[in-house]
Amino acid sequence: MPTERVRTEGSPATVTVFVIGAAGGLGQLVVRALREREVEVAVLARDPERVPAGPGVRVVAGDLSDPAAVRAAAEGCASLFLSAACDVECQSAAVDVAADVGARLVKMSPWQAAVREDSPAAGARHHWITERYLAKRDLPYTILSPSYPMQELVRHYAPEVKRHGVLVDPAGGRGVSVVDEHDVAEAAARVLTEPGHEGRTYALTGPAAPTFAELAELLGGLMSAPVSASELAGPELAAWLAREHRPWEAELDALFGQFREGAGESVTEDVRRVTGHDPRPVADFLKAHLHHFLPDRGD
Repeated sequence: MPTERVRTEGSPATVTVFVIGAAGGLGQLVVRALREREVEVAVLARDPERVPAGPGVRVVAGDLSDPAAVRAAAEGCASLFLSAACDVECQSAAVDVAADVGARLVKMSPWQAAVREDSPAAGARHHWITERYLAKRDLPYTILSPSYPMQELVRHYAPEVKRHGVLVDPAGGRGVSVVDEHDVAEAAARVLTEPGHEGRTYALTGPAAPTFAELAELLGGLMSAPVSASELAGPELAAWLAREHRPWEAELDALFGQFREGAGESVTEDVRRVTGHDPRPVADFLKAHLHHFLPDRGD
């Protein structure tokens, strides 16, 4: 049964949002965005030490393998945010918890156009199945479906640029509407706390869908050094994914296969529709994070 690690600054107030999946980068950004709106948050975490506690944040140790205990911890919350990367059974359990406690559910379904019944990416199919299940339950819900995160360029692509001046292109020359996770987190915080979003699906994208060749050109200009894009597919892509993306290489290979068919090129107005401002351009993101791509001094 989950045990709670409660913040020390007094007793927690009534929890407005219950967050499942806050250990990852996006989940932590959502918690931060909620606290900036002075929202009381409870966070379910399998490993509580990975989730920073603080004023207004209550960390509950546990997972969805014990739905009854999670239901007790979520009792009284107004909204439940589901961002956990888990199977259909796990995600469906979260839907049931939200329905049982009378909370609205905001579900993350990343990979946007890849979320469909016949997707070759198992995770995308899991999101599709959970969305169908969610639609059958009697509760208010909203689905957030962000495109490929700009932060992935730093997490997985920067080392190759830093070492060799090469930006790996797994999308086969097609565009990808990369989106800043901060924009996604702000959108999530608003949907979790504001009315008028029930029953909607928001496809959250950046303002454009640059190709990796265009991203390489942007980086080269910012670095004042040549950066080339190198398309990888088949065994070469598999080897790179295994090296840079462990342990998700098989899932990402399937995702990138859909990008090579143009599935990542859609651009929407949904970030502006939800947040009231334009999404961050990738050029601004790369400029702010340029130090991750620059060669080490002496190289």
